[in-house]
Parts: sequence; structure tokens; C-alpha cells
Amino acid sequence: MPKTVKIAQTGDLSPGEGKVVEAERQTIALFNVDGTYYAIENTCTHVGGPLGEGALVGDQVTCPLHGAQFNVASGKVLGPPAGNDVKSFVVTVKGSDVLIELA
Repeated sequence: MPKTVKIAQTGDLSPGEGKVVEAERQTIALFNVDGTYYAIENTCTHVGGPLGEGALVGDQVTCPLHGAQFNVASGKVLGPPAGNDVKSFVVTVKGSDVLIELA
């Protein structure tokens, strides 16, 4: 059964920004895309770069190490050198709390 965990406040992230958060011993990349929040695994599937520190353009983040691109809504890999998707998390906002579901 999924567990809902608070990971941020809406004011922590401006639109177009990402950040790295910790929840239940997991490192997660959180993004604000025009007021909608998305969360994916923080670790790039190429060599482990921190996706939460990457450049966000629209709903795509570019890994800061080697340029792999991922869709922040789905976790799907969009461009090499990464070959595998990352896990995405269900995000909800209640009031000013940003929550995710962890398995």
C-alpha cells in the first residue's frame, strides 16, 4: 500500500525550477512546471547524475553530467546517453504541502 509523504511546500520551488529532496531514504528530484509539480528518481540511469540539479525546459530535464534528457511527468528517457527510464511518483498538493506517494 502506498505511503503519502510531504516533501516540500509550494513556495519552495518557483515555476521552471527543480530541487533534490529526501523522503523515506529515497533521493527524489522535484520539479515545478508552470505550477504543476512532478517527482522522479533523482539518479540518471546513465551514470547516476543528479537530475534535480539539471536544467528544466518545459517538462524536460537535462542531466547535468552528460546531457541525457528525461520527461519529468513520466520519467521516460528522451535522449541519450541514458537508455532507461527513471521511476516517477504520484504528486498531490494539499494547501501548500507537496506530497508524493511512495510504494
